[in-house]
Amino acid sequence: MEITDPDLDAEVRAVLAALAMEPGTGPADVLVTDRAAERADRADRADGAVPDAAAAGRVGTGGARVVRVGSDRDPGDDDEVIRLPSGTGDLVGVLLAPVPTRAGAVVVVVGAVGGCGASTLAAALAVRAAPSHRTLLVETDPHGTGVDLLLGAEDRPGLRVEDVRADLGGPDPGALWGAAPEVLPGLRVLARSRSRPAAADHARAPDGGPGAVRAHRAGGGLAVSDSGGAEDCGPVRDEADLVVVVTRADLQGAVAAGRAVRRSPGATLVIRTGRGDPLHAADVAGSVGAQRWRVLPEIGAVRRATGAGELADALRRGRAGGMRRLCALADTLLEEVGSGER
Repeated sequence: MEITDPDLDAEVRAVLAALAMEPGTGPADVLVTDRAAERADRADRADGAVPDAAAAGRVGTGGARVVRVGSDRDPGDDDEVIRLPSGTGDLVGVLLAPVPTRAGAVVVVVGAVGGCGASTLAAALAVRAAPSHRTLLVETDPHGTGVDLLLGAEDRPGLRVEDVRADLGGPDPGALWGAAPEVLPGLRVLARSRSRPAAADHARAPDGGPGAVRAHRAGGGLAVSDSGGAEDCGPVRDEADLVVVVTRADLQGAVAAGRAVRRSPGATLVIRTGRGDPLHAADVAGSVGAQRWRVLPEIGAVRRATGAGELADALRRGRAGGMRRLCALADTLLEEVGSGER
């Protein structure tokens, strides 16, 4: 609450006391102010909120509501200001209204063919996003063997995908984040368990992976879905902000990528290349008809890091030439995503 007029301050505090609300001085869901919109915007920035939410009861893109109040003694002609004491009821209504939170974003990584490096790219996206977004890497591939292995997080305690009860609705975003194993500051992973029965149980038990992705997105975070094959990622893929299809530079990879891109028009195609490829990456992209496509060369340093479970550390360092190329690709793909802030 930032009110300079002492009479208005007393009136607003009386309303807050009646509603059992405690005014604070730090960042909050609702900022009550008697200042002009421009000055309120500057206060939002100082508190970490997003500006351009000057209207009374209006919600800004960061989820913070700015409520402007004024005195009946100075009626003015600004319809966005709640005049007190005559507008006390309006102020109560605004303060009691729920504050919508900004939805985050979902990136789905699909492997058009097996062994093309889709899980590696999903993990790289999550690691590179973590410094600026609250990122959850979810292994939604029902046949996955544990994306946490790539990051060296397989022994860390916490939830696995099988622990998320899809039949009870989506999990609480805060509880989900707190219970998922932490890989790095800002990055947690929800992987498949390797100690429980898997594929045979999927027909009977709803899978919790898509629910975890939706919950984390609803909480304002960035969810990266390691979705395995194109046929396994339907519900998550359809709701994604960005779909990345990874394939190889051969005939099988081109045909499979074409099917995957037709399921997700607008997907970005990533073609993993190596020595002796029978097709050129541009030929694969042309046959698929992808609007956007990138090349990811076969990189020995990446292969060694994933095999040793050291991908997270290698990506954070990112000094080796090959590792820099993977970092650059991940950063480029993340620029295509309008994701929620941490």
